[in-house]
Amino acid sequence: MPVILVRHARTPHNLEGRLQGRLDTPLGPDGVAQAARVAGALVSRYQPDAVLTSPLQRARDTATAIARAAEVPLRVDDALTQRDYGPWQGLTWEEVRERWPEQYAVRRAGGDPDVPGWESSADLGARVAPALRDAASAGERVVVVSHGGALMYGLLALLGLGTQRVLGNLPHGAWNEVTQAADGGWRLTGYGLGREVGR
Repeated sequence: MPVILVRHARTPHNLEGRLQGRLDTPLGPDGVAQAARVAGALVSRYQPDAVLTSPLQRARDTATAIARAAEVPLRVDDALTQRDYGPWQGLTWEEVRERWPEQYAVRRAGGDPDVPGWESSADLGARVAPALRDAASAGERVVVVSHGGALMYGLLALLGLGTQRVLGNLPHGAWNEVTQAADGGWRLTGYGLGREVGR
């Protein structure tokens, strides 16, 4: 049975190109409408038994729309929260580039910048992957709502792929399918699904 990994709907910060990290930003009107469309598509396609979410409001609001549409319980898991971006939170990438040009280059090359409070990609994956395993072990059709970075590195860790970004960015409101095989290994059975719904 697949576990469905959904990136939260858009926020005003997303539309402005600002890094959110642990900032607890809400969905804007555009994001609320997007979450409703995504909820309808997920319920129609998967008929979920439960919804699991990051505690941050943008993910909770998206997950609440899905849980209400499916008429299923909503559970919050702190392990699904977004990475801490340290002093970069709330800034645009251009502002980051101006203030930390060397560390910006490290990040754009796929590395972890040396800035206070930054959660490494390895630590992020190690935190999120067990929550994804737990969601799969429940034997239910579970939808997990989280954040782009958390889902990327959690999925890479789950698949045993390290921290190299071999997967593209997941658009807001899109989802992945991951399934545990009989041999205990994990299979990515769908990536970037629902892009057309989330627009």
